[in-house]
Amino acid sequence: EKYILSKMSHNIEERVNGVFRRIFKNDSIQVNRSTTAQDIKGWDSITHLHIISGMEEEFSVEITGFEVMNMENVGDLFDLLSDKLSE
Repeated sequence: EKYILSKMSHNIEERVNGVFRRIFKNDSIQVNRSTTAQDIKGWDSITHLHIISGMEEEFSVEITGFEVMNMENVGDLFDLLSDKLSE
């Protein structure tokens, strides 16, 4: 079971990175748990909306405004997506 969880979280990370690369049109972007908006040039409030809608599309989930407001870094996004996918 631990292997399945770690494999699933790795898959989430890869897919999240894919969304970031598409939105920022930059194949070299690599986000991790500690990445924040300050770490990526051009990550502003408009881009943030594109990131959230990109995640909703990629993972077929709905992310609420409340959930977005509680995110402090990409790790929070990984955890949120992981929770939603295991529901």
